[in-house]
Amino acid sequence: MKKRLRKKYRVGEFRELCFKFSFEYKGDVESPECRQFIQAFDTECLEPNGLVCVGLFQNTGCNITVHDADPTLTTEAQRAAVKTWVEARPEIDLKEFGEIEDAWYGDL
Repeated sequence: MKKRLRKKYRVGEFRELCFKFSFEYKGDVESPECRQFIQAFDTECLEPNGLVCVGLFQNTGCNITVHDADPTLTTEAQRAAVKTWVEARPEIDLKEFGEIEDAWYGDL
């Protein structure tokens, strides 16, 4: 496959990797404490590891997708760092923490 097509379809050297996790916040997601949790997640966990995330915070559950600022470079070490940080937080109940996967096509 030509480089142009590999880039268009995000395969080969252009494959984008991510990992996903879900949890329940033990309080109200509209509370100032939840905003503090989100800020801490960003400044203590994501930024030091060169990561960004997208997600949905609701009282019924929270789903987060995390990847490197350059999605082709997401590593197992980054995943492990996030998992360790999240597991240490008493204000959340971790439901699922996935493996690294292809962001566009699912499992590797």
